[in-house]
Amino acid sequence: MYRLIERSFMALLATFVVLVSISCSNPVDTHDDDHHEEPAGFVLKLNGTNVISQQPSETLTGSFSMNVDEETDLIRLYFVSEDGDEFTPEDEEYSLQAEFSTNEIVHFEQHEEDGKWAFHLHAEAAGSTSLTLKLMHGGHSDFSTQAIPITVSE
Repeated sequence: MYRLIERSFMALLATFVVLVSISCSNPVDTHDDDHHEEPAGFVLKLNGTNVISQQPSETLTGSFSMNVDEETDLIRLYFVSEDGDEFTPEDEEYSLQAEFSTNEIVHFEQHEEDGKWAFHLHAEAAGSTSLTLKLMHGGHSDFSTQAIPITVSE
């Protein structure tokens, strides 16, 4: 009788250990639905070619040179994650904001049909300015680029 109780207890204990092991290695809420890339850098592509980039923990490379009344082809913005992956945010809550160090030299243009991560620059007057792009979310910037130099000639 004592052996039967001992075997039953051991079987029950083994079942308990297996159930605890399974439940601990397979959590119910992994938060995968909440995962999104965090920008650590960016790339601007003009006609599919990288023209400006700021890789994670590095300084900006590239600049724009334009002539008065010139408009660029479509420029596409891609953010770069810490591990080097390029992405564009998919959440509707994100938007793009452009700020110039000197206004009236270059105009920032976006067209709905191009998408919210694409834009054109239009040179209005000769001079130099810099452009800072901001990833906006909930009324604040989640990421700002380093200043992108732009020179406009006559």
